[in-house]
Amino acid sequence: MERSHHLEGLFIVVLLAVLAGLYLWQNSQPDLVASVPVPTATGGSATVESWQAALEQQIASASTPLPTVDLTATAFVPPTLETSGEDSDVVYAPTQISGATLAAPTSEVTPTEPPPLPQTGPTETPIPTGVSSTSNSQIADFQPPPEQAPLSVQSGDHFWLRRPVDASANSASLFYYPFGSNGPENQWRVHHGVDMPNPVGEQVHAGLAGRVIWAGDWTQVFDGSTVEIYPSYGNAVVIEHDYGYRGQKIWALYAHLSAVLVKVGDHVEAGDPIGLVGATGDVSGPHVHLEIRVGQNNYFTVQNPLLWIVPYVGTGVIAGQVLYADGVYADDATITLSQNGRVAETTSSYISPYVDDARTWHVIPDTYWKENFVLGDVPEGTYEITANINGLRVSDRITVKAGTVNYIKLQVESPATPQPAADES
Repeated sequence: MERSHHLEGLFIVVLLAVLAGLYLWQNSQPDLVASVPVPTATGGSATVESWQAALEQQIASASTPLPTVDLTATAFVPPTLETSGEDSDVVYAPTQISGATLAAPTSEVTPTEPPPLPQTGPTETPIPTGVSSTSNSQIADFQPPPEQAPLSVQSGDHFWLRRPVDASANSASLFYYPFGSNGPENQWRVHHGVDMPNPVGEQVHAGLAGRVIWAGDWTQVFDGSTVEIYPSYGNAVVIEHDYGYRGQKIWALYAHLSAVLVKVGDHVEAGDPIGLVGATGDVSGPHVHLEIRVGQNNYFTVQNPLLWIVPYVGTGVIAGQVLYADGVYADDATITLSQNGRVAETTSSYISPYVDDARTWHVIPDTYWKENFVLGDVPEGTYEITANINGLRVSDRITVKAGTVNYIKLQVESPATPQPAADES
């Protein structure tokens, strides 16, 4: 019994020794190392594909280098031009601005000295220049910006005045009551200026530098004045400009103002506000009435303002003559400008314009162009132009260039003269 207990104890000791030996043997094995397979290296003769090189270059260029500061760099100094001792600022008057030489269109329109005009006072009251103002509160059509004044591309041009209202306002003249006409139904007095409908309060600007010689209401009329202000003008401003044209002075009159912002004796620059659009005087709607007077500050010495104010960018002006076969001006003829079969603009020829030795007249053609109709702000392009002269139709084509005057003459052809038959004997 005692011997069996010794055997069991020996067995347990041997078992524990075996287990301890197995544990020590297992923990004495080296760690397994995992390896990642790599591609087999190629020989030195292998070439790098172009796409690989491009990809490596793009990856390298995509990195953003850290900015560094060059402690030895000096502050940047912008380059300057050497200045001479002479004065560099030269101011040219419009009369000194020359353009490309342009011959007179025909012998009939060769520039001549202005006609001698009588220094008489007003003999009639001008037509009320009011117009319907149903659309004055909103300008529906887009207007490009005007050119910069002064502008004189060719020798006959004198676009010296900026437009009287801003580009955001309406500075287009009324097509149905143009300069020199008596209205669509011949019921109004001949128009001595152009009308630009705008809401009351729109600013009116001086077109050119000059001195204010009249600023006030029509009630302030005095006899013997060289400034002729008529009751129908309402509040008006007259500016005697600093620049002349071919030895003659130039005046501009702005009428129907709701408020006058200058006083007599003030000197204004081009673009200065001189008043606000209104409906004072004899009108049916708010607008600004603009007149250009040349040679004398007289109601009867007016010329077409569309030949004096700068046109819109990308547009030109058409000045033309409508004549009978004998070369006499055709009064009140209807002129139609068409493009691609669609009417672009219409106007009418002047009524009783000044001619040599005339005893009475209403308006004066330009000294150079001798026109009796004008179409302003015509977009560049080629058009068909037609004049209806007492039922006679005369047509021609004209290509309009921007920023300049484009001249054309429409004249009735002389009737064929019967000739005797040839004698065959």
